[in-house]
Amino acid sequence: MRQLISTLLLSALLFSQENSVQQDTVSQATDIESQPIDSLSQSPGQQDAEINTNDSAQPEPVNQILSSVPLGLDSGYKGFAWGSPSGSAISTIFSPIANKDTASTDQSFTGMLGLDSVIVKYTFADSGFWKAEIDFVINENVVENLVSKFRRLEKNISQVYGPPKTTKQQESGPSIAYSDIFDQKYATAFYRSKWAIAPAVVELYLNASILQPSSDLPIFSDSYKVLKLVYYNPDYMHSSQPVPEPENLPSIFDIY
Repeated sequence: MRQLISTLLLSALLFSQENSVQQDTVSQATDIESQPIDSLSQSPGQQDAEINTNDSAQPEPVNQILSSVPLGLDSGYKGFAWGSPSGSAISTIFSPIANKDTASTDQSFTGMLGLDSVIVKYTFADSGFWKAEIDFVINENVVENLVSKFRRLEKNISQVYGPPKTTKQQESGPSIAYSDIFDQKYATAFYRSKWAIAPAVVELYLNASILQPSSDLPIFSDSYKVLKLVYYNPDYMHSSQPVPEPENLPSIFDIY
């Protein structure tokens, strides 16, 4: 009888231990399943290091964030903000040009803009930076070639800002067959296109007057040719200089 009782007690004890082991195993499996997948691929040391790094990270200064954001025409030209005071450093890949006029606050640079050699001038008013004026270096003395260059630039700008808001075009001049050394004539071209990109304005301008046909003995020396691309913000076109009063000119009969 004692042997039977001992056997029953031993069996009960072994059954209790087996249930406890199974419960511990299930509990461990549940804990593993509840962890994120990415944390399972890392050691505890790595997890602690990441947590400490995130906690100690400092926010990036606001001025560094703003300096890394490219500015559009609503804010400035090529990252240089409208209204910036004269003397401000201008970040550009172009080469600076020394300003011979000590009274001027303009800053000029030279370089290549796509296919064209240009001079870029940053102009300042009392309200700060308000205009970037780009002068294209022209070596042409043929009006047709200048007009073609204008149209190429106009097309490129329209691909970015859409068709121009206004355009003005005017051409005149003698035929190529015309030739009179005592009555020299000029071929002229006036082209102007304007894009309104609030608050900025973009204008492309061509004005040329070229002797046609060319002569070794021109009555008026030098042809006139200007091709400009201007970006400006009317909100900053302010000057403290008083507007000059109209001058009373003498009558033409008093001069001649």
